[in-house]
Amino acid sequence: MKSVVEQSVWSEAERNAWRLPAELTVSQWADRHRVLDPRSSAESGPWRTDRTAYLRGIMDAFSDPEVEVVVVQKPPQSAGTEGILNMIGYTIDHDPGPALLVEPRDEDCDYVSENRLKPMIEASSALQSHTTGRIWDLSKDEFHFDRMTLYFAASNSPAGLAAKPIRYLFLDEVNKYPPFTGKEASPIDLAIKRTITYWDRKIVIISTPTTTDGHITIIIGKTRIHDLYIPCPHCGEYSIWKFEQLKIPKTLRDPDKIRQTTGEIYYECEHCNGRIDEIRKDELVAKGKWVAEGQKIDAEGNITGTAKRSKRRSGFRYSALISPWVFWTEVMAQWFEANTEEGIAIGKLLDFKNSILAIAYTETAIKTEVQELIKNKGEFSRGTVPDDCLVLMAGADYHEDARGMVRIDYEVRGFGYGERNFVISSGAAHSWEQLEAEVLFNPFPWSNPDGPRGTESELAVMQLFIDSGYKPDEVYSFCLRHPAICKPTKGASSAQRTPLVITNLEKTTGHRRRQYRGMQLVMIDTDFFKNKVHGWASRQPGQAGSTEFYAEIPDYYFREFTNEQKVKTRSRYGQIIWRWKPVSSGAATHHLDTAVNAAAAGYFRRVQYLRRPAEQRQSAAAVTRQPVRRKRPTKRTHQGFLDNLPRL
Repeated sequence: MKSVVEQSVWSEAERNAWRLPAELTVSQWADRHRVLDPRSSAESGPWRTDRTAYLRGIMDAFSDPEVEVVVVQKPPQSAGTEGILNMIGYTIDHDPGPALLVEPRDEDCDYVSENRLKPMIEASSALQSHTTGRIWDLSKDEFHFDRMTLYFAASNSPAGLAAKPIRYLFLDEVNKYPPFTGKEASPIDLAIKRTITYWDRKIVIISTPTTTDGHITIIIGKTRIHDLYIPCPHCGEYSIWKFEQLKIPKTLRDPDKIRQTTGEIYYECEHCNGRIDEIRKDELVAKGKWVAEGQKIDAEGNITGTAKRSKRRSGFRYSALISPWVFWTEVMAQWFEANTEEGIAIGKLLDFKNSILAIAYTETAIKTEVQELIKNKGEFSRGTVPDDCLVLMAGADYHEDARGMVRIDYEVRGFGYGERNFVISSGAAHSWEQLEAEVLFNPFPWSNPDGPRGTESELAVMQLFIDSGYKPDEVYSFCLRHPAICKPTKGASSAQRTPLVITNLEKTTGHRRRQYRGMQLVMIDTDFFKNKVHGWASRQPGQAGSTEFYAEIPDYYFREFTNEQKVKTRSRYGQIIWRWKPVSSGAATHHLDTAVNAAAAGYFRRVQYLRRPAEQRQSAAAVTRQPVRRKRPTKRTHQGFLDNLPRL
């Protein structure tokens, strides 16, 4: 009796075509079938994912059925393109479908097809088995295999981006793409439209960042962003490796000498301050875990919390600090080269942020440093008023801190002539009663009792502005207790016509109907007042429009005050706009907010018009000396409108 195989009418090739693929991830496939050719790689031989362990999570996201889009923001020469090649090889051998690889230029397409993909196919027996044997099937424009076709297109070619439907789309170095393709739309949008007909499509977008309005920065911001957390060998805590934690001896600053050192530069754990030498880098990176924004990882490696966005669009970002081919000595050497006048002038600082840190460069206009503010400390103590101060204003920020504790940060700022101002008190209250005691019901004595104003009455706060963005009802209820002094505020865009817009607050729903009717809500142009307080802080003490801080002011006040910078952005219509943005994501800016509210309270009370009595008299005299010019009345005539008609 013949076997079932012998009785089958299907050939071996046909049975292989219908056989279900084994459950493999991209990294597993690469470890089994990928071979690095010496013609296209600095390291030849079988592919080992452990060599670049940070790519494992990125490549495996491509084979995850829940993930549709994979976005990677990475430094150059960190095996990012090799990850794309592994994904392409995986589709050819394991899960075929029409694919498109988009490069910035035609020359890039030719290079990748001839020098990267062909050697990869020739070196792998698994990929060789899917070639047709015809030389012309592996041409520069497209590769034909037994079960799929791989197309190549340049980002500046509308015809190549809008032709055939595809299932797999690979977009390489998208920040080098033009914003538009001829008269067509964005090349990225054109290419993505070709995948619409496939429900199981896969889109991979990868690039080194450039500026904040570059393609990769905008795209990854719309994904579930993952960062690689690496364990400390001393305390076991996981953290993202940051450039700020690289330590170097203070006597070592010359780039050439830095490159000649060995073992001088190390990484310091941000949790236990333990020393991590570079020789352990590969070992620790291999133990790292990708953690999404919104989630946390403990010392045991357990990931908890809820990610911010859907897994369907997954983004990954990493710096050159974890690359096996970038040494920390080279990182520090490039850093000191970039921070010279010549380096900044020729763009080395921008290149360092892009190529080493893999972060987008932000063009800034105003950035106040902590050292500049420390110089502005005055000689008066906390809670005392200098002689040049005339009135007191206060600003408060009601919020929840990182530990989940609700608190009210505040500051009391005094104003004198010419908008000269003084921060005389700051702190954090943990209840409204404490805020009343420390700000409203607390008279502030003069710093010099024996001075010219020592015999005058102590000053009290005239106006308090409180940010009502967090739990506004509680802020409104507190302001009802002191309606003449306290006003709730909310930040607004600079599109409003004046720095302050006063609106009537009215609660008209539920059992609290009419509770806040008649109360005023102050809409603050935050950009306007951030410009003001930073401008005041940049002036020398004693000058008009300068800020002085009380002598004991804590350093964290300055850190929070300087945690925002003015950066260049673009509107939806392409217009350049300068906006205040946090220096780093999640950075606390509460005392910048209190300064803005105090400045807005002063503006509301018109402190900008404070003038010395002599100046006021001089201004009034100048007005009276000006001759009064009256408009000469026009001479009336009795001519009627019919008099201008032509006569026959």
